[in-house]
Amino acid sequence: MSEPAAKRKVSPREFLDICERTWRKRIDLASLAAEVLDDIAVHHRERSLKVLGRLYADVGPGMAGELMLRRWPSVHVLATAGVAAEHYERATFWPKLLGLIDIDPDPSFQPAWGKAFLDNLRRLGLPTFDKNEDAGSRYVGRILLHAGIPTYCLGDFFRIISWKRSTTPGLTPEEFISWASAKVSSGSGFKNVDVPVQRFVRFGDEFAVDVADRTFDLLDAVTAGLSAGDVLLPQRFWDVAEQLHQQRAIDYVSMPGRVRQDNSDLRPRLVLDPFGQGLILRLPPVGDAPDGRAVWIVVLDEDTQRVATESLWPGSTEPAPQTDVALGRPVRSASVALARSEHLQLSLSVVDDEDPLLVFGEDCELIPRGLPLPAARVWLLFPGDLESLRIAGSFQIVAESPLPPRWSGFCLVQADMSDAVSVSLGGSTRTVRKFDAARIDAAAPVRGVRTTSGLPVLAELPRITVPANMSKAEWDVTLHDTAGEVIARHRVASDEGPNQLWEKVPRPLVGDYTIRVRGPWGRGATRSFTVVEGLAVACTPGWRRFVPGGLLPCVANVRVADGVELSRSQLDFDARKREQVIRAGAQSQYRSLAIVPPHMTVAYQSARLTMSPSVRPLSLVREDMQDTPGELLLDIGASAEPALHLIANNVVVQSLAARGGRAGVYRFDFAEIVDTLRDCPQVTLALSEDGALVVANVRPRTLFTGIELDGDELVLLDCVAVEGLSAYLFATRAPWREPACVPVVDGRVALPPWLVDAGPIRVMARVDDPWIPLPTPDWPLAGKSRLVEAEGWVTDGDVEETAISMFLAGDNSQPVEIVDFVRLWTARALLPSLGLGARIAEVSEAIDTEVYANPAAALAALSSSEAPSDTIPTLMVRSGLAWANLAEAHETSAPPWTKRGALPAALLSAADSLWSDEEIDAAISVCGDAVNGLLDGQDPYASAGRLDDSAELLDQNPLLREQFIHAAGLIPQGLLSADSRVLAAMDFVAKRRDPRLEWLMRHARSVLTESERLMRMIGDPKTQKAFEARRYHSRDDGWRVVPAISMAFALAARHAARGHLEAEKWMLREQRAWAGLAEVAPQLVTIDLIIAELTVGTRLKQESGVSQ
Repeated sequence: MSEPAAKRKVSPREFLDICERTWRKRIDLASLAAEVLDDIAVHHRERSLKVLGRLYADVGPGMAGELMLRRWPSVHVLATAGVAAEHYERATFWPKLLGLIDIDPDPSFQPAWGKAFLDNLRRLGLPTFDKNEDAGSRYVGRILLHAGIPTYCLGDFFRIISWKRSTTPGLTPEEFISWASAKVSSGSGFKNVDVPVQRFVRFGDEFAVDVADRTFDLLDAVTAGLSAGDVLLPQRFWDVAEQLHQQRAIDYVSMPGRVRQDNSDLRPRLVLDPFGQGLILRLPPVGDAPDGRAVWIVVLDEDTQRVATESLWPGSTEPAPQTDVALGRPVRSASVALARSEHLQLSLSVVDDEDPLLVFGEDCELIPRGLPLPAARVWLLFPGDLESLRIAGSFQIVAESPLPPRWSGFCLVQADMSDAVSVSLGGSTRTVRKFDAARIDAAAPVRGVRTTSGLPVLAELPRITVPANMSKAEWDVTLHDTAGEVIARHRVASDEGPNQLWEKVPRPLVGDYTIRVRGPWGRGATRSFTVVEGLAVACTPGWRRFVPGGLLPCVANVRVADGVELSRSQLDFDARKREQVIRAGAQSQYRSLAIVPPHMTVAYQSARLTMSPSVRPLSLVREDMQDTPGELLLDIGASAEPALHLIANNVVVQSLAARGGRAGVYRFDFAEIVDTLRDCPQVTLALSEDGALVVANVRPRTLFTGIELDGDELVLLDCVAVEGLSAYLFATRAPWREPACVPVVDGRVALPPWLVDAGPIRVMARVDDPWIPLPTPDWPLAGKSRLVEAEGWVTDGDVEETAISMFLAGDNSQPVEIVDFVRLWTARALLPSLGLGARIAEVSEAIDTEVYANPAAALAALSSSEAPSDTIPTLMVRSGLAWANLAEAHETSAPPWTKRGALPAALLSAADSLWSDEEIDAAISVCGDAVNGLLDGQDPYASAGRLDDSAELLDQNPLLREQFIHAAGLIPQGLLSADSRVLAAMDFVAKRRDPRLEWLMRHARSVLTESERLMRMIGDPKTQKAFEARRYHSRDDGWRVVPAISMAFALAARHAARGHLEAEKWMLREQRAWAGLAEVAPQLVTIDLIIAELTVGTRLKQESGVSQ
């Protein structure tokens, strides 16, 4: 019997053919090479790599070698990416690759292998990342991106995510990648993080977001000691995470297996109302608000306002609903906090001067900066006009919408990005996502229904679609409840569709849910929604217009699917009811629904005032409209040609046509009626000539001619009878308290008990709309209120408050230790309006002494006080805090930074004379990128703000100066940007003749001479350099040298704070002159003090790998 035939050996080329056929099937169902690596044994990949490398070496460089590397694209890509994933460390990719192939290095090898890698990616239809300006390097960076993140670098990636999640509640993967990408591109932080991690978060686009999302789940599972089998990440991710957990290098954040809910319920966010109010800051619902009401403290750059939520009904136990704050002008940043919890401040960037393009999806939700845009319709909000945009590819303008008056110079358009590759503005570029992804589509929400927290409600379950070219890939579809628990899972097989998920769910469905679809990296989708199956609302009439006393009465009939319980099915709305709440439930899940029949609204926007949409006629002041006319926004819910009629004494005196309208919203330009208002001080604005459909009333400012105190009531003399007239009562002996709002009834105002015998009262009247709560007014400006004299002080507060109130009233018999410096600051800032007479000097000196003795507590309280933003630098100079020694005041965490609170935050950050990375990052968020340069002794804008010959021209031509200021101030800048410094100097030029600067102007030469002498005595090169950068080139006297003097004051103050005795003596001599300058030019003094602190301060040397 013959020997069995020996098995024929496979040739190298045949071996690669077999690998190519098998591997191609896998890589066709993936987005990045990293996803396939676990499916192929390491030794198999490395053997194929060696075989391919030897074949290439045999034919040598040239055309034959190039063809060889492209013959097996899947093998070449996967074997190469496997080396990057498993063997890369410390920039050693090419040596590792050559070592595994075992061939001698050749100068032509790297470009030949790298170019073949990119060509093979294109053949396989995989992303090449070549649309980014830099993916790390021409070849290695892109190879590493396809490796996901090399195993060697995973620890850095996990630690960053763990730290950021622990410090940012509700953080989403999109927000994490946006934040990390910005950190990397700015060059701040991440200095000790391995470069592949930096490149992945910056250039990984939607793939980086998906990997971050899965990593969130992985770390949660590992820290909880559970399996991460459903995370769908390579095994090496799990192994590194386990190792870090054992080393206690990652923190526990949330329960594993729970999808993270949409952070809209947790944090403020930006949304767009494209045809109405424009850009909106949406504040989240407040779960523990008493009586369903809450008050937010909202800071927009330097402006602070108190925003009250709307209670659903008296005694409501529902959360205070989400609240919208219209951003009437471009701002750089916004921060919010609940009243009485101001220390828990949440901040977000709005218009970034480095990247001012804001993009919103079709749902009008903001797409975070740094993330790719969908190849669909988006809204673009940006400074300039359409010519300012640079489009790679093509796009189509779908709609263009007007913006509020103070957004002049900005453009808002809706564009279809289906055929676009990228969109650029200035130095920033947003790429467009081109790889098909899963979709979760929902029908339009039920009209006239929302949840009590303000979310839309669906009547049908969403439909899930996976890309046709990825239908054979593995897809994991899960449904999660409000706690994030998985209540249904469906693994999509080739013969099944993703919507079979709904067959595994008890029906009908009621409640809040989240669908998550995971498949190839970057191709998944997540959507949160509220559903009440079968919900329908029929209203009669279908649209409620204005009638006297409110809205047209209406009946709403509510229907739901069989099996859904309803607390009521028919609702009656009288003229004063806008919404009612019902309960719906099924499968033990219940949801409160607000039924709001569609109705007419009217709103008003001007450069000074924004009124939210109201269902009652607006009350407008003639004098305000003459100064800044603004525009009226009318939402009638349908296409029409509305006209606005001005009626005076029952006669139509003018008719006004709408400027244009979209989606039933029409705008009327009040600049066209200014002349009419001059002749007609009181008019009615109506949509009909007979005046039956009134939308606004215009009246003169004066509502009464005088006030008298009558026992525990105020009597308003000659009071105008206006519905909704309220009196706001400000206690001058407790100016830190919110004003009492009391309705005016027959010209009389009943004093609240706490204001009886509580000292003089400032009274301001305002017409309020009970349907739409307005922000509580700030302390009234001069001439905007009346003072009612009375004896006494506030007695119903704590011991400290009572003692301070007594002191303001002239009674010093109750000394007390001050803890709440907000009260002192508020009183100090408002002294001239407190009715103190000759006691102002005594009171101000006592407050300044107390503040200076407690600098840390005083600085921390300053921005939370009622002190107007422009008074903050003056208060710091007059009290001496600008040069107080803060060595004992340093905290471990950075203080909250806002534009309003930048000055106290800067001094508190540097209390130990060292700036940590966390403090630097917080400062950059408000001040801009100059912070790093200043700390390194290289101020990038050192000469900005120095006066030169152009200042002479601008001083002589105020109109030219105003044009310059408007152009420079179009985009909100960092506080220390070149434009901000120039604007501060121009503001000083405009006000240089103010009497408060008279002494400084007369003695400018001698003060400058003393400044020069002191700078030499200090002997610090960085200080001298900062001072010299402000020197006027040819004069040493008069107003032209004041910016240099301002810088000298600031530099001397910061050296005095560090113990320089001569600097402290000079500060005390020049304190009055500097305080006068701070009153007239607060922005100049603020900027110079922060520049001085950063100039004198020093970076803290940190050893940690991740900059926080």
